[in-house]
Amino acid sequence: MILVTVKRSILFALQSFWRNIWLSLATIFIISLTFLSINFLVVINAISDSAIAAVKDKIDVSVYFKQDVRESKIAEMKSHMETLPQVERIVYISPDENLEVFKERRKDDLVIQEVLAELSGNPLGATLVVKAKNLSDYSEILKAIDNPAYADLIEKKSYDDHQAAIENINTITKNIKKGAWIISIMFIIIAVLIVFNTVRIAIFTHQQEIGIMKLVGATNGFIRSPFILENIFSGVIACAIAVSVIYFILSLVQPHLNNFFAGVDVNLIGYFNNNFIVIFGSQLVGIIILNIISSSLALGKYLKV
Repeated sequence: MILVTVKRSILFALQSFWRNIWLSLATIFIISLTFLSINFLVVINAISDSAIAAVKDKIDVSVYFKQDVRESKIAEMKSHMETLPQVERIVYISPDENLEVFKERRKDDLVIQEVLAELSGNPLGATLVVKAKNLSDYSEILKAIDNPAYADLIEKKSYDDHQAAIENINTITKNIKKGAWIISIMFIIIAVLIVFNTVRIAIFTHQQEIGIMKLVGATNGFIRSPFILENIFSGVIACAIAVSVIYFILSLVQPHLNNFFAGVDVNLIGYFNNNFIVIFGSQLVGIIILNIISSSLALGKYLKV
């Protein structure tokens, strides 16, 4: 009996969908735009997170030691720094490695190359590159490096603070998000209104059938279900269309993103693939709930069941 009722509700919903095909297409179009605007926010989040992660990865503290400092002293400082809870990792670069890197960077400078060739020894000392777990941890690390016990060992230190760059990325992202949220809310409101009117027109179209169903004792739930199902169909179709459009756009945009963010992993297609169920599943559930609410409001006001 339940299966028969479900089949009848689905059949009635499909008939109503095709009978008001242009209104159904308008509903699908608006809901698709709603999906696209919401996923634009997801794309902005993914890009900003990747950009910030790339900037954070470039932040570190480099400690340059004097040329005559013994390796045992450097190892002692390194061991002490590794005990700090703020430190994620420390990389030791030997004087020979520093010299090779310097030569490679200045390989086109003939004067530098001639000077290095005339030197009998290595003019560079060792280096420790300290990476913090969080941006806020660098202040504590710098305090530890400024310990008077290490003053005679250190030639200089450098801290590339990219906090300003991160703040700029956050500011730009917030401004874009505000505009995207406004557009998304507008489409959501329009989608609710269109669904509301779709149900109202469907009720008007099926007045006679509804009257007959009430006369033969049809329950309110049975009368409501086709109209709700019709808008659920629209939501599912709109989601499928939006997914196709989003992946098509991402396939066009991805190469340009790779060129623009050179050296930064901004794989949007991979991000959507890895979070497909979370992203589109939650949005589909949200749209279905909105459709059910708007359908129920229209039915409650105009059907009087």
